[in-house]
Amino acid sequence: MSLLLDKKELKKAAKELTLVKLTEVIETLNGVLAERQQEVELIAQLEQLAKAQGYTLEQLGYKQSSDVVVAENSDNASAKRPVKPKFKTINKDSQFFYVENGQLQLLRTHTMKKGLQQRGIQVVPLAKVDKKFAKDVDKLIADATAQAIENYNNKVAIWNEWAVANGGEILEKR
Repeated sequence: MSLLLDKKELKKAAKELTLVKLTEVIETLNGVLAERQQEVELIAQLEQLAKAQGYTLEQLGYKQSSDVVVAENSDNASAKRPVKPKFKTINKDSQFFYVENGQLQLLRTHTMKKGLQQRGIQVVPLAKVDKKFAKDVDKLIADATAQAIENYNNKVAIWNEWAVANGGEILEKR
């Protein structure tokens, strides 16, 4: 009879033990879910801040880095053809600039231009840049060109990886 009671108690203890483990797993998952929710809220705040400053998350590197991660981690990357990269030269004379916090900045996109103008920041072409900022223009153009070359080379690497697997045209880096 005591053996039978021990068996029942063991089964009851086993059920309680699994219940405790399940409860721990649920608590852990709820914790992870709460962290992810905080991250989502933080990203939303970053988007709002970026829009308020006249930028997009892509300009700040958010989407670009996630695209690269997807391209590197994706096993079926060869199944989807990437966009063939085209290098766009930066023509100094056709660029627009603006002054923010006492420093000359290069306008990156026309979407950004609208955001800056809505905030009351004047966006001007090269010919109308104040003379005291003239020395900064070449450095800004050089930085933008270096970034454009880096972005192009990253896209060429992804394209060439696809091209090797699918018999496409191999492009040269700059």
